[in-house]
Amino acid sequence: MAIKLIGIDIDGTLLNSKKELTPGTLDALRQAADRGVEIVISTGRFLSEFPELVEALPMMRYTVTCTGAQVLDLKTGETLARHALTDSELKRLYEKLKHLDAMFQVFSDQDGRIHNRASDLRQSERFCGPALAQVLRRTHVAEEDLDAFVAGYTGLTNKIHMFFSEHQAKAEALALLSGEPYALMESADNDLELMAPGVDKGLGLRELAAHLGLDRSQVMAIGDGGNDAAMLRYAGLGVAMGNASPEALAAADQVTATNDEDGAAKAILAVLEQEEPPC
Repeated sequence: MAIKLIGIDIDGTLLNSKKELTPGTLDALRQAADRGVEIVISTGRFLSEFPELVEALPMMRYTVTCTGAQVLDLKTGETLARHALTDSELKRLYEKLKHLDAMFQVFSDQDGRIHNRASDLRQSERFCGPALAQVLRRTHVAEEDLDAFVAGYTGLTNKIHMFFSEHQAKAEALALLSGEPYALMESADNDLELMAPGVDKGLGLRELAAHLGLDRSQVMAIGDGGNDAAMLRYAGLGVAMGNASPEALAAADQVTATNDEDGAAKAILAVLEQEEPPC
């Protein structure tokens, strides 16, 4: 069957190392959309973290956010699928983990934004690279008292995310979470994502494909991180970037060039060329 849906990760995949959407990648996405393929960003980010990409990709109607926790119809604003943590779960996990040397991020249902300790946000380069630190400061909310914010939080939350400055702190977090029922994912060596049981990008793409009446053989996924592995395994064609993690590489059917070599564009154009109808 021809590919009808392409799920593509953002960081390390859609964007190059400078956090840029290159003209070559944008052109490949446009060509795919012109052929009737659904272009779907599948990301660990909240929708509020990539408005510029939504604007740059007007052909994109659907998106899978928060590592599969929420599937959105951008045209209608409807949530097509959702698997979230309760406020009591958020509070319990926060109390368990808040003492760690980590940048603790709460994906808030109240305003659709991500809330951090103000002190962590000011020095976010300590937890992630400078390019990503700029994105965080531009799109996240700085809480002078994150303890109070969490204590007063009501409603659902799609995800808890943590960046660690040192491996030891992440190892301690994993030890504390051992035996917990939640889905644990990572997009890089220095981060950790906590979601409702069973949630991953593969689930999000599967639920969207079902909504659209598509078989997994009609789905292509492109990614580079450990949290992309599930969608690479689910898709009929899973493509890992040349800069991908070992977990993503092991889950993929194919490997393309790096994100600084328009690897996603090359993979998409190769599929379009294979499916070009005869003259």
